[in-house]
Amino acid sequence: MSENKSRPRNAGVHQNRNDVATNERAAFDNLGLTKRNADYMFRFNRALADTNLSADKKAEAVQQMVDELVAGQKHGATAKNLYGDVPTRVKFVVEGPKREAEGHLIGGPDYWPNMWYNTLTFFMIFTLLFGITYLFSPKMMKPGEAVGITAIIVSALVAGFLLPIMPRLFDPKIKHRFNGWIRFLFTLLGFAVWMILFFLAQALPTVVNPILRPWPSIIVGVLAIVGMVILRRRYNIRGGFFG
Repeated sequence: MSENKSRPRNAGVHQNRNDVATNERAAFDNLGLTKRNADYMFRFNRALADTNLSADKKAEAVQQMVDELVAGQKHGATAKNLYGDVPTRVKFVVEGPKREAEGHLIGGPDYWPNMWYNTLTFFMIFTLLFGITYLFSPKMMKPGEAVGITAIIVSALVAGFLLPIMPRLFDPKIKHRFNGWIRFLFTLLGFAVWMILFFLAQALPTVVNPILRPWPSIIVGVLAIVGMVILRRRYNIRGGFFG
């Protein structure tokens, strides 16, 4: 009986494939990645190779992720934490950021917390500013010159209503009905309405637009800060005046 046993069909092909996979895996090991991140990039690179993305785009995506991982893993970041699982990341790279449906400039789960957060922010700014100013310059509290509490509340409410809308008007993830110039005009119109309502409220009689004394004004400003902290801890505040 011959000592040379017949080799299984396609054994050489399987061996070559294994060698290629081993070399690809080793290539990521030599880029300064942790073992887990290198394994993620190996699997990502293999999955990305099966897409119709151009070679340049594939190489650019891989290099960008490697650079981010090398920098991020110094602080404990992992590819899974940064990008999700491999199929999710491949879909993101191929299709790009998901575009939200048209509209929803007002409303949604994040709008109202942001609205009240911005309202409290502007209320805090105005009350602290005027309270401290009147504390050191009492002569500025003359009727017709000092800003009343009703005007402050109206201004803060309008600002709080408009500010969460402004970033959405120019958010590339949202499919917009109007072009950029028209949305820019909407922004200018919003600021014009804000100023008009403020001056109308300031023109009200003192009996409905009283002027707060310095210390009460400062106290309500501090209470507004407390409200801002509570809202920021409880809700996902995005687009706030300070964040």
